[in-house]
Amino acid sequence: MKNSILIAAVAILFSTGCKKDGGVTEGPTLSLADFNNKFSVPTQLFNGVAGTGFSITGNKGIKLDFPANAFLDASGNQVTGNIKLSLKEVMTKGDILLSGKMTESNKQLLVSGGEFQVLALKNGQLLKLNPAAEVMVKVPTTLSTSPMDLFEFKGTTSSDSTWMLNQKARVTTTPTYYQFALPNFGWVNCDYFYNNPNPKTTITASPVYAGASPSIKDQRAYLIFDAINNVIGLPFELSINKHQSYLNSMPIGMTGKLVIISVDMDDRIYFGYSNFTISNGLHVNVPVAVSTQADIDNFLSAIN
Repeated sequence: MKNSILIAAVAILFSTGCKKDGGVTEGPTLSLADFNNKFSVPTQLFNGVAGTGFSITGNKGIKLDFPANAFLDASGNQVTGNIKLSLKEVMTKGDILLSGKMTESNKQLLVSGGEFQVLALKNGQLLKLNPAAEVMVKVPTTLSTSPMDLFEFKGTTSSDSTWMLNQKARVTTTPTYYQFALPNFGWVNCDYFYNNPNPKTTITASPVYAGASPSIKDQRAYLIFDAINNVIGLPFELSINKHQSYLNSMPIGMTGKLVIISVDMDDRIYFGYSNFTISNGLHVNVPVAVSTQADIDNFLSAIN
């Protein structure tokens, strides 16, 4: 699963602007720079002292309790003194879109209970987690209260990155939090594999641009499901000139929104979405047009 931050941002932008009938809100068009300035998962910064225990709590409620001596430098030496930590919290479907970390693992659908990225730095250098230290994490049960497993975003043998199940980690569910020990610094996700008994099919999608076809330099498609906390990408398949799901992976009967996002040669953002119900061999033509900030705001509010 490839997801660059730039492309993820572009994709999100498109999804927010289109209305069901293909119309867009009147107003100034949105550039890629405008979008990146306005819409992103914010990075929250914290200070800590490595030789003592301390806690940090994000704006959306994710809490990490660091014991003393929890940090190592790149050479494996224990770190002392002042350090900085950064935290990104992904607690809604809109957050998932903005983060670029889609809820799928090696072509399998995941249902998310919350994602986050935590990094530690000293003098600008990334630190490692001391394996002898137990950093306890609490993730609010905002997205779900179902039992979860723990996944980490890692590279695979094909050089792509995807969510990988941590076989050793255990997630405890309480009425208000998912609790577990932090496995590593980086991206972490409370998830479980989605199991739907319905027959599976392959779906495709194509953009339909309003007016003259623009000169597009990048284009992405995403599925946002109604009934589960899941957002996935639809790769573009050159052999059929369409966006296409992984073969025979989509459960018939599921509903949601299919979003297409594009960027033209002048860095203007285009977007569109169509509601869908998955049927056998479904193809969706998605109306796509230039985006405004209001379009994006309205769309994100609707899906969260």
